[in-house]
Amino acid sequence: MKKVYWRPKAVSRTGLVLIAFTAVVGLIVVESVKVERLQPHYDEKMAATELAAEAYDVIYDARMELGYDIDETMDLTQSGMLGLAMSDVTSLAGDVTAKRTAINPNFAAVAVQMLHDAGCDKGDVVAIGVSGSFPGINVCVYAAAEVMELKPIIVTSGAASQWGANLPDLLWLDMERILVEQGLFSTRAIAASIGGFEDRGLGLSEEGLKAIDYGIERNGLTKLKAETFEDAVKERMDLYDSQANGKPIKAYINVGAGTVSVGRTLGKKMFSPGLNLDPPDKIRQTDGIMPKFILRGVPVIHFAQIADIAEQNGLPVPPLVPPAPGEAAVFEAVDYSKILAASVLGLLGLMLYGFVRSDIGLRLLKLSKSPKKDTSTEAMV
Repeated sequence: MKKVYWRPKAVSRTGLVLIAFTAVVGLIVVESVKVERLQPHYDEKMAATELAAEAYDVIYDARMELGYDIDETMDLTQSGMLGLAMSDVTSLAGDVTAKRTAINPNFAAVAVQMLHDAGCDKGDVVAIGVSGSFPGINVCVYAAAEVMELKPIIVTSGAASQWGANLPDLLWLDMERILVEQGLFSTRAIAASIGGFEDRGLGLSEEGLKAIDYGIERNGLTKLKAETFEDAVKERMDLYDSQANGKPIKAYINVGAGTVSVGRTLGKKMFSPGLNLDPPDKIRQTDGIMPKFILRGVPVIHFAQIADIAEQNGLPVPPLVPPAPGEAAVFEAVDYSKILAASVLGLLGLMLYGFVRSDIGLRLLKLSKSPKKDTSTEAMV
């Protein structure tokens, strides 16, 4: 049997105008009244960021003790984390804006989010490759791993590009050791290479090579000795696998654009900054640590093109004042009020029913008893 229901023959213009007016007002209200929502893993993100900020202070103090001045015209936040334009251990050219942007402890929260998105949890093994080029990001990655209670396997290098950790007696190798000695981090690198071009310091002066060798020695690290690109990739992969002790490596984190880690020119073009979950097209045509891991199905977190990652997460490019922990979209997001939006939608639904599917709206508006149009109800089948 077909169902019979009743509605007016015509919908009043007054009702339509009222519905339209309510819809417009509701839209304005919903757009105007927004709420701040804490992002997932907020407590971990804050803890990691605060730890990174404390590590920045420790490195600042170490720099002051060594007598290195801070150029306030270059180090805009006077962090002490920005290196020199040139030194004996400077390997390659560097973008000063990217280096300034990277000096932000809130990148620790970004690292926490990416690690969770990669599927990492407490006790998981992660492989990490860093150099001296972005010490600010290195600190944040270590802080994220520390707070999340991961088990990192770290391989580092001594050289740094412009504006990185390129003070000959305060290399990243030294910073890492100091932070462990101060009790901030519990894990250090298991080995170090010279770094720079081809990971062998090609182009560095004899004094620069000696300074990095001495840095590796004074920090008690094992020096990687591969003489070719292919051997360097194999040497690192063997280290990661042996140190994992049979446990799965859940993610690989790369900081910077080291050739051995990312791959040669082709590899550097294939990976996107941030989290990479799937192998890029034609990835088998290049070699490197990141290609090796992602072909195994291991997520790769690529901290390169730092300004892009900063913009995606609401971080300044670059910060002009010392960034405070928690000041980024990765901590809180401005969102619509779901209750308000649902209320407006519900009201419009009721009004449509009242004016279109029944004569309740007409009765409420107390229309004239003799309307120009015939608005009496009729049976609808």
